[in-house]
Amino acid sequence: MSLRSRPVKRIKALYKVGSGQAQIVEKPSQLSNILWRASQGQFGRRNVAITMMLFGSGMRIGEVGQLRVKDILYKNGEIKPALKLPAKFTKTNKSRVVYIIAKQQRSALELWLKQRVKEKILCSFSDDYLGPNPESPLFLSKKKEWRKFAYNVKKYPATDDKGREIIKETLVCSSLENMMRGIIKGAGIEGGSSHTGRRTLATWLDRKGCDLEAIQDVLNHESPDMTLVYIEPWMSRIEKASGNILKGVKVPDVLK
Repeated sequence: MSLRSRPVKRIKALYKVGSGQAQIVEKPSQLSNILWRASQGQFGRRNVAITMMLFGSGMRIGEVGQLRVKDILYKNGEIKPALKLPAKFTKTNKSRVVYIIAKQQRSALELWLKQRVKEKILCSFSDDYLGPNPESPLFLSKKKEWRKFAYNVKKYPATDDKGREIIKETLVCSSLENMMRGIIKGAGIEGGSSHTGRRTLATWLDRKGCDLEAIQDVLNHESPDMTLVYIEPWMSRIEKASGNILKGVKVPDVLK
């Protein structure tokens, strides 16, 4: 589906506080503020790397928390440009490809991994995978000791392939959700949450003229309609396109 043929219904979905949609980040400077906020404190490198996985790869926060060292690293310690996310990590229970391309994102991951090596955080006796145990979680929580983030099962209504109502289950990590909400809100993004990264990536790709199919592939949506919901309207573009569309049209004198 090209830019010209996209449904226009998405221009109606302007963000409103309490609408249920996470607010997007409009400008790179705003994302810079979020990253600065994330960088503060003893967990700064970890939090920046987590933030970059949301904004750079469009991952869900629950997926990020389940990543293992071997998921993003080759055995020689190099960061993969893309990885296949296991189905058991995803909300849809379907595996998908996740891309790690942006240099800022790769740099953030490298800094966090260097900290793990320096502090010997769940490291093995091998130099493979830079040193950290390849089976260990990429991102860890710390309460006296470093450990895996805790997850709970969340049930939600859904429909199956035949349109029947069913109950699905997914794993959620409240501590990561709350952490990212606090970081994004602290950076001044009203209505921000961990999903802000996913929606922002979709919107920025759209504004750069990326094909809808490609954005759909990055987010791993089953239909383009779902992807359109994630793409925030760009009012300046809408105003430019429609501002003069009725130029030359006269209003009936009887209405004056």
